[in-house]
Amino acid sequence: MKISKKTAIIIPIKKYEKSKTRLSPFLSFEERKCLTQLLILDTLEKVHQLNNSQTIVVSSETLQLPDKFNDIVIINEDSSNGVNNAIDLANKFIENSTHHYYSESIILPIDLPLFSIKDLQKIINYSRKFENCICIVPSNRYDGTNLLLRKPNFIIDTFYDNNSFYNHIKAASEKKKFIKIFNFPSLMIDLDTFEDIIYLLNICKNLDYALQLKNDKINESKSLCFLKDLIKNKYINN
Repeated sequence: MKISKKTAIIIPIKKYEKSKTRLSPFLSFEERKCLTQLLILDTLEKVHQLNNSQTIVVSSETLQLPDKFNDIVIINEDSSNGVNNAIDLANKFIENSTHHYYSESIILPIDLPLFSIKDLQKIINYSRKFENCICIVPSNRYDGTNLLLRKPNFIIDTFYDNNSFYNHIKAASEKKKFIKIFNFPSLMIDLDTFEDIIYLLNICKNLDYALQLKNDKINESKSLCFLKDLIKNKYINN
């Protein structure tokens, strides 16, 4: 049997009550839940365009996804024990796979509403030059990891939730593995705080963002449209 070669896209998803908690002073639980659901759909819409990839979602939440995403692997956590535990479950799936050979894995959060699929493909293409490497995109504040490509999949452990950008660089350096840092704005801008919302909405007015949507052949993100209407009705019109 011929085994196909693919990129594993690992997407950890928290339970809704634990998602976007830093926005709780501004958004109700129902608003944060709706935002999270839209962020999930936006992310899946984009990664669905990647060729030779397998999306692996890990969550303790019950997810209801459109039929067009029925090729996505969903791994259910018994309990929500953090991002690193979710990635461990995805690692076991990758390790035990008999139908595909995963040449690299990418860990991608759902809260990057501006991320460009073209930038993601550039990172994958770059990694193909090496047998062993780490490709990493830091958060805008350079404390978190917004994207982590590991080749091979288990080249380093993951260290999310605690200055992960530094710890991933440190782990790769200690193992003397090649490290490439990508400062792609589309992948560095995440959605954690109310200030992030305002910043993201301002970017949406920019011509460059409209061109990115056109080049990526996608519609404007559902999550940003939701936030645009929410801010307008909640804080501007009142």
